[in-house]
Amino acid sequence: MKNKFILCLIFTIFCASVTLADTKDFKISNKFFSITIPSIAKDSYVAKKKKNSIAIYDKDSMNAGFGGFAFAIIAYKTPSEHAMSIGSRKIGELVKNNALYDIVIARPTDVQYDYTLKSEPRSYRYLYNLGNTVEIEGTKKATYFKDQGMKGKDLYQEVLNKHRTAIKEKWDSIKLEDENMSYMYNVLSSGGADVLNKVGYAYYDVNADGIDELLIGEIGTGSWKGVIYDIYTMVNRKPTHVISGGTRDRYYVCDDVFICREYSSGALESGVDVYNLVENSTELFPQVSFKYDGYTNSKKPWFLSYGSDINKEEWNNVDEKTFKDRKKVFEKYKRFNFTPLK
Repeated sequence: MKNKFILCLIFTIFCASVTLADTKDFKISNKFFSITIPSIAKDSYVAKKKKNSIAIYDKDSMNAGFGGFAFAIIAYKTPSEHAMSIGSRKIGELVKNNALYDIVIARPTDVQYDYTLKSEPRSYRYLYNLGNTVEIEGTKKATYFKDQGMKGKDLYQEVLNKHRTAIKEKWDSIKLEDENMSYMYNVLSSGGADVLNKVGYAYYDVNADGIDELLIGEIGTGSWKGVIYDIYTMVNRKPTHVISGGTRDRYYVCDDVFICREYSSGALESGVDVYNLVENSTELFPQVSFKYDGYTNSKKPWFLSYGSDINKEEWNNVDEKTFKDRKKVFEKYKRFNFTPLK
């Protein structure tokens, strides 16, 4: 009876140890950081690590020859190293030996599992989603700061204060333009408006790189709601001016990820240029242009261009229906509720 009791006790301890082992999370580390994989993913993933990166793969998809890449966490010393990397987004910063690094999540750009299946394998979907919440810690005297260097309220206060000063001191149009600021603040001031309450700002990640842009515009209504006078972005971790607009040169964010410029050159000529903002740069990369030009063709004034250089477009003369159908895609403007500068 005694031996039977001892055997039962040993079995109970063994079962407890197995249960504890099965519920233990797995920490994977390199020279910069570690990530934690929950125990529920045990035996379903493969981790590949380098000095500055850890990549996670779905084991079954990888073994079946479909890649299986779910996500990777990577440390970059300079923003230019990861700028324009398709599928990459900054998620924080890390400090090691007094040096600053961007921490970036990289995603697959194509299907990484058996695409003949009706749905994603559950294990792959779990690992892919894990990238959104994965626990990250600095290793070997490195400290990780989630969301650092990404949020507008932490990045652009000096720029906003400069705009407040310009408005309070009523800078003229020449000085505003010399300081890379829209002349519209002077126009509004000369019209007697309370400009600090008439002009506001919003933070929005236009190019989806994980870092907010600063948008400054008029607090208007109707077609003026959401008009942007100045755009700022982060270039090598410094706030940098992108573009200024005015009354005949209005900028909007459209379809969430594009910057649209509406312009008018007279009663018979107006248009819309659509751009992407290049990451870690002030470059606006042209996507498509729409122009109504009654001076060039009074009977058929609708033109489209997909040229890579807006200043050297090759215009295609199209019918009105084609023009309106294609332009409609870029008419979903974001109507920001700007916070007053005051």
